[in-house]
Amino acid sequence: MYVMVIFALVGLGVLLYGMTLFGKALEPALNYGLGRRFTKVAGNPVGSYFVSSAITFITQKVTLPCGMVMGFVDVGTISPKQSIAFVLGISFGSALSMILLMFNGLNLTLYLTLFCFIGAIILLFIKNPRAQHIAQGMMGFGLLFLGLELVGTYATQLFALPAVFDFLSMVSNPFVIILIGFLISLITTSTFASLTVLAALVGATAGAGPISIDVAYLGMLAVTIGAGLSDYIYTISGQSTQAKRVVTFHVLFRVFSFLICLPLFFTPVIDMLYVALGENAVMTLIIVHMVQMTIPSFLLLPFGKPLAKLMEKIVPDRKSKDDLVAEFVLPDNAVSVFGVGYPSLIKSVSRLLEINAEAQGLLFERFAGREMRGSLGRLKSIEKAVKITSNSTIRLSSKAGENELPKLNVLINIMGDLHYLGERSLKLYSISGEIIKKSKSLSEEQLKALVGIFEEIKEQYQSDIALVDTLINGQDISNKQLRDKMTSNKALYARCQKLKHRTISEYRKTGKYPRGSDTYFELMLIMEDINTDLANIAIKLGILSG
Repeated sequence: MYVMVIFALVGLGVLLYGMTLFGKALEPALNYGLGRRFTKVAGNPVGSYFVSSAITFITQKVTLPCGMVMGFVDVGTISPKQSIAFVLGISFGSALSMILLMFNGLNLTLYLTLFCFIGAIILLFIKNPRAQHIAQGMMGFGLLFLGLELVGTYATQLFALPAVFDFLSMVSNPFVIILIGFLISLITTSTFASLTVLAALVGATAGAGPISIDVAYLGMLAVTIGAGLSDYIYTISGQSTQAKRVVTFHVLFRVFSFLICLPLFFTPVIDMLYVALGENAVMTLIIVHMVQMTIPSFLLLPFGKPLAKLMEKIVPDRKSKDDLVAEFVLPDNAVSVFGVGYPSLIKSVSRLLEINAEAQGLLFERFAGREMRGSLGRLKSIEKAVKITSNSTIRLSSKAGENELPKLNVLINIMGDLHYLGERSLKLYSISGEIIKKSKSLSEEQLKALVGIFEEIKEQYQSDIALVDTLINGQDISNKQLRDKMTSNKALYARCQKLKHRTISEYRKTGKYPRGSDTYFELMLIMEDINTDLANIAIKLGILSG
């Protein structure tokens, strides 16, 4: 008996590890490629449904597509209404993945286990990244079926033991089986494992197991709720309100599918299907599970808008003060998926350029009007926003594939440039404060010249933002765009030099510098530094574009 328990538990562990390894092997390929298709089909509910179904089926797990949908909703790429179709598709895809269980009865376990051996050889001797992912996929696929074989064989033998059989027969109340199915799926996070255990409880032949097929059907219905709740527990921590609505709907849909399919328990349909399939418990449970996920998901598919409104009421917005930093905090589901995290960070670059331009313009207005209150808090918020975005980039780098790392390294360098722009703003604030506190002043001509320079600086900001928007729209930055940027950048630098030279020429004529010339030169140097930094960012954006 103890040997059976040990082998059944080992089989469960092998099954769960095989699923994880199989999904991890496919994740790099799907992460960015299919992830981008989410946004392309977002306007079509049917297309959204089948794209998310395909990703779930191929990866054999819900976590990746669910994280994608949560991330896309968080960053505004898809609307809450559009996310409904994606979530429904995820549930359908998880049901489709049960099709693999059909192969378990074909005595393929020995041959599929050879996949593990071949995969291990490839991992040891071939260092090519693509070959490594293929090897992991082969090992995961083989381990998945090995685990199913171990769980199915030893759990069936264990449940057939007289003492175990008698005990389970006594507690085979439908409500107890519902609880068992719920707890197994909640603990293992696997519908595969739960279905295999329930099939073993029914037995290899009619009447051989301690529970009937219709009672196992109730357990199968409960499995969907437990699996959905495990996804909720796994993903909910630290997420935004929008993300919580997505995963909450994921769980509520499972509850809805349970309720809508429950009446079948009181009919002879399940027993009839069981007999028609040659008293094959696995096949019967696979089919009823697919029906449970398919019919309710199709019924709800046309009602994306009212369901999104309902989720707003179930998960209301959190009350929080308007904080500049909050918009740059990307939730974990966004930075764990390259196809979500990278576009989000590019958008953050655009926003950081925009608020730096706003803050520096405000500083010019305020020191000219001798009013600086409130400026420092804004500047420190920008500095914090840059740090948060940099940290998000580093976190994404730890999860990205080798092909994505060069882009992220360039993005980290851009964050350094944005940090330098923040430092220039703080320097500008410091000089402005000295102008006010020490009653320093600039001549009207100097102030007018600085205002003119900054107007051109704002144009440089706008041209950088336009380059970022080109990337956001999925287009390449052209050589002409970069040449125009560099030409205007050089022209602005030349104008700064000319204005400074004019001040020096006046000194040569009169023997003294005009009033406030030291401050004027310092501010002009800051303008030149900002201009240079914006040129550096433009060049790196061109590198990102390739």
